[in-house]
Amino acid sequence: MQHTCSFSTMVEGDLDEVLSIEREVFPHPWSKEFFQLIISDRSNWVITLRRDNTIVGYGGYHLLKKGRTFLSTHDRYQQIIHLINIAVSPPFQNQGFGTRLLDLLFNNAKRSCADYCYLEVRPSNTQAIHFYQRRGFSVIGVIEKYYPYENENAVVMGMGLSGLIQER
Repeated sequence: MQHTCSFSTMVEGDLDEVLSIEREVFPHPWSKEFFQLIISDRSNWVITLRRDNTIVGYGGYHLLKKGRTFLSTHDRYQQIIHLINIAVSPPFQNQGFGTRLLDLLFNNAKRSCADYCYLEVRPSNTQAIHFYQRRGFSVIGVIEKYYPYENENAVVMGMGLSGLIQER
């Protein structure tokens, strides 16, 4: 479903709305100070998605250095992005906003010549796992006890970006 919405690079003035969504969506939300670090790091691209002047979601990635191999594969990638976060406010979930955010992130990553993306997700977050699988991600590994509060593992998912079409 297409929505008329706009996106912009996340700035300090967005953080109150972003933190509200963060608290709604995640069991252990990031702090304002952590978001300040994330948005100040030039290797990150973090955006907000607005509908009718309200932030409905946000997402971002960290661009890793060139010429890396990844995990146990022998593939060598020019640029890898680590999807660090993507969240949509619960009243706006299942309406295409998560897909729109992911598309925006991928299109920007492609302009930076990224050719691979990976992320971590809780195994208990089956909704997110299915969302990423529908978008082409596959499970590439598990990190034991990644989430410290519950000693929950992380499912590592990844996908190549070379076949994605950039928006004009």
